[in-house]
Amino acid sequence: MSNKVILAIKSSGILGAIGSLTVLLFGGWSGTVIGWLMGTAAGFISCQEAKIYNPKTGATIGGLAGVGLGIWLGVASVLEGVVIRPFSGQSAVALPTTLLYGICSLAIATLTAALMGALQGLPAQKQWQATLVTLAFILILFPFIDIQAKTGWIATVVQIQIFIMLALGLNITVGFAGLLDLGYAAFFAIGAYTTALLSSPQLNIAWNFWLVLPIAAGVAAIAGVILGTPTLRLKGDYLAIVTLGFGEIIPVVFRNLTAIRIDEPISKIVASLLGKPELVLCLVGCDQPFNLTGGEAGINPIGRPSLPIVGTFSTGNYFPWYYLILLLVVFAYFMISRLRDSRLGRAWNAMREDELAASAMGINLVKTKLSAFAMGATFSGFAGAFYAAYISAIFPSVFDFSVSVIILCMVILGGLGNMTGVILGGIIIMSADRLYLPQLAQVLKGFMNTFVLPRIAIPQLRDFLATSLDPIQMRLFLFGLTLVVMMIVRPEGLIPDKVHQAELHEDAKELTVDS
Repeated sequence: MSNKVILAIKSSGILGAIGSLTVLLFGGWSGTVIGWLMGTAAGFISCQEAKIYNPKTGATIGGLAGVGLGIWLGVASVLEGVVIRPFSGQSAVALPTTLLYGICSLAIATLTAALMGALQGLPAQKQWQATLVTLAFILILFPFIDIQAKTGWIATVVQIQIFIMLALGLNITVGFAGLLDLGYAAFFAIGAYTTALLSSPQLNIAWNFWLVLPIAAGVAAIAGVILGTPTLRLKGDYLAIVTLGFGEIIPVVFRNLTAIRIDEPISKIVASLLGKPELVLCLVGCDQPFNLTGGEAGINPIGRPSLPIVGTFSTGNYFPWYYLILLLVVFAYFMISRLRDSRLGRAWNAMREDELAASAMGINLVKTKLSAFAMGATFSGFAGAFYAAYISAIFPSVFDFSVSVIILCMVILGGLGNMTGVILGGIIIMSADRLYLPQLAQVLKGFMNTFVLPRIAIPQLRDFLATSLDPIQMRLFLFGLTLVVMMIVRPEGLIPDKVHQAELHEDAKELTVDS
């Protein structure tokens, strides 16, 4: 029993810290939702380090992990209602209410962890099927639980899934093929602008979203081939610089395509030789130059998808958007996993390990590199098409260099080459960026306005503290610090691919053998 307790404590420690932080920031029924989600994770993780021979043993280990997690959440619920709220300038919650939140969190965490632990005691084939069914059950029910708990997280979850899809696409280029791409946001922009141009009044075209979606992915794939062609002889830092330049050029191009006039080239040459400009035959923008992309103002509005029963997707109704991007992510995961296990995927891995050896074994490096760029860009095009329709407007400033960096951080944090790790990295970084940091900034602002700023007599110091202590402004610093820590502590990522893990720890193994 002592081993079971140790496993439970280890599995519930980090999850409990993250869950309690969530409850301290959001309060209310957020502990119940977190208990449901992280309780399932705690039950799964606690049973991975032990040999589970039957569901009863798995339920015991999982239940202990759930109890540990529930205690974290219960204590955090009481502290949030009694301490955090008054300190942030809000009214305190009655103690019986906070105890109710904590008890419900404890019960849900224990129940879900025990259930997931019991599933890990099934035979291997049934265990895998039951785990997938449980995961699907959670993903399908999440919007309904979110509404009942009044947490309001579904809009953020939609954005998280968009970036998860982008990270899965970049993982093909960087993780599978070993091609460092620092301009991945360019394909995101190309997919978005393709959708905007084909389903908006900008070109007086109103194509159906379901037709535009594969077209946007195809255009992004062609752009991937165009980018990959001049980089075939490059590797390492040089490849990164070229892709960085491509990523910087594309938003500038979209920002400046506002006065287009196209002349017939032969007549233009003849007119220039004869000195008679009136002989030039104009094809497009003759009377007035044509505004293609709207410049900095962007394109607005953009057509949205519609279904027979659901109707046209609207702004306030997040349900159809959530399930649509969920289907796209599942589709991307399935297709990329098939590519990884295919002959092309093995060629990517061989090329990543040693291009010279791969070429000697008969692998066509040109086709392999171009296919990696094209396939990575394809899924970025899918994400861009969804994003354009989701916000119903598109602007060039959205696709700056920081987007490429954030997506690359997701891949590195989760684990190069491991799709599950990439998804985890995307969830962690985007949750911190779009969910935790804004809420932390709000709580910190309430605390400053209530207790700190009124007690400062110097106006300059008061203004400095009011504007400087903003976690949102330090987001890139926090991401950079996370990468530095990861490179020192765990360079292979949270859930590493076995090959990458072996490569990064090869020196340590050799040192152990020599000693």
